[in-house]
Amino acid sequence: MNTTPGVTPVPTQDAVAFCQQMRLPTQRLPMLGDPNGFAHDNVVYNALKDVHGSAESSAELLGRITNDLTVTEPVRHEMAAKVANQLAATAEATQRTLETRAKDHMAACESVMGSRFVPDPVRTPIYMRCLDWVAREAQNGDGGYTNIREAVTEDPDFALTMYNHSWRLMGLPEDVVLGFKEKVVAKFAPEALEHIESSTKLDRLAKRYPGFIAKVHASFYSPLELAKLRTRVEV
Repeated sequence: MNTTPGVTPVPTQDAVAFCQQMRLPTQRLPMLGDPNGFAHDNVVYNALKDVHGSAESSAELLGRITNDLTVTEPVRHEMAAKVANQLAATAEATQRTLETRAKDHMAACESVMGSRFVPDPVRTPIYMRCLDWVAREAQNGDGGYTNIREAVTEDPDFALTMYNHSWRLMGLPEDVVLGFKEKVVAKFAPEALEHIESSTKLDRLAKRYPGFIAKVHASFYSPLELAKLRTRVEV
């Protein structure tokens, strides 16, 4: 007989702790994410609210199943498995939503970058002069770096030059050029960085879900108990 009445049919400390945590909003946040952190995105906000609600109601239903003395232990686990599968399906749908929205943000970022940093062929001679100037300043150490930083964050022609040319043409280390390009983007396309930040945040949250789903299955029911159902006789 189960030794954790009111919580879960799975009599292990980890299973009990997990199912208890699912009943508490503050304990679910590290597992499923905070909907309020995505209040600006109705799609993500609603998906997170749904999965939080499903987790809480599933944990409460699981407790009632655990206390149901009218069924055998294998049947109890069968009922718990159905609840687990429903919650897992909701969590999987939420994970897909998070991944899709992350891709949407990256696509929006690429759109911004593709339109904001397109060089004007007519100004190619100016870009070449900017490139030569950067290469000369690169030889002047920190003072030259300071001049380059000011140029690429204040002058659109220098910004386009920095963004669209290889570090090999500038006489600068690759990591330094990457740093300058980040400053160019931050100055002339800050919304692109916001899209990158949002995409990264969503991707990291989505990666929590497979672990959550695995814990749901492990904490709600025992496959060994389910296997006993094969001996059931229908009359």
